[in-house]
Amino acid sequence: MKKLIAGLLTGAMILSMGTTAFAKGNIYVDLVEAKGASPQIVNDRTMVPVRAITEMLGYKVNWIESLKQVEVCDPYTGVVVITMNINSTRAYYVNEYGARVQKTLDSPATLINDRTYVPLRFISEAVGYTVDYNVDTADVYLFSPEYQASHVGEGKGEDRPSGIWDDGIGEDRPSGVWDDGIGEDRPSGIWDDGIGAAVPLTFEEQVYVLDQMTYDWLAMTPAEKDDYVMMVGRWWEDYENIIVEDYDEMVDVLDHQCEQYYRYGVDEFVFFTVCDIYGVDVTNYATMG
Repeated sequence: MKKLIAGLLTGAMILSMGTTAFAKGNIYVDLVEAKGASPQIVNDRTMVPVRAITEMLGYKVNWIESLKQVEVCDPYTGVVVITMNINSTRAYYVNEYGARVQKTLDSPATLINDRTYVPLRFISEAVGYTVDYNVDTADVYLFSPEYQASHVGEGKGEDRPSGIWDDGIGEDRPSGVWDDGIGEDRPSGIWDDGIGAAVPLTFEEQVYVLDQMTYDWLAMTPAEKDDYVMMVGRWWEDYENIIVEDYDEMVDVLDHQCEQYYRYGVDEFVFFTVCDIYGVDVTNYATMG
C-alpha cells in the first residue's frame, strides 16, 4: 500500500520566485474595504498587515519591542488571542473552544515599512473568517460567520465567469456533484460516514475532477474544496491503492499552488497539478472519464 506524506511536498512546489511585491488587489472584510491593508507577496505567499486587519475586526493590538512580538487581544476581556514574533514561523491563537493552538507559518511574520505582515490564511484561521478571491480583480475577501449566515443566497454568482459557482448550489454544478454531501444531492453509492473501502468515482465525478482549472479552484468554497480532494483521494485509492493521509494539507497545498499559478497568469488543470505535486502518474487517469 502506498502512502503519501504531504509534509515532504515543500520541495515539489513550482514557480516559487522568493520575491516581495505588492499584490494588485485590495482586502475586504464583509465587503468593507480594509483601508491601509494592501497585501504583499512574500516568498509567493499573500501577506497582510496584522494591525489593519485585526483592528478592523475590533481587536486591540500590542507591540512588545523587547521581544519583537505582536499580541492581538480580545477588546472586552483583554485576553491575548493571537501571538506572533517577527522572523518566526511559530504563531499561536486561541480557538473557539478556548484552547491555545500552535501554528507553523509557511512564511514568517515580517516587518515591512514598520508594519507586521503575516500570511493571510493564518489570520483568517485565527479569527474564524473564510477567505475568498475574485479571480478577475485579485481582490481578497474575508467573511465572518455572522455575515455568511445573514447573507445566504445573496449576490451569488453575478460577477463570476460563466460556469464558476459561488456557493455551489444549483445550475452551475456538474450533474452528480453534491453540495454538502448529505442526503439526496449525493450520487448513488456514495457513503455518508466515510467508513470502509473507497467507492469508485462515477463517470460524472471523474469528468468533474478532470475538468477543474486553477480559477475554478480559487472560486470554490472550503466545503467544495474538501469534496474535491476527497474525490481525488477516492480515485487514487480505488485505482492505485494510494492512501492520502492528510486531506487538509492537500487543500493547503493546492491553495498555495493555485495562488501562484494565478499570480503568473497560469490556468492549469487542478488534477494534473495535484498529481504532479504528489508524484502520481496523471496519464493513468487523463484518458479516463
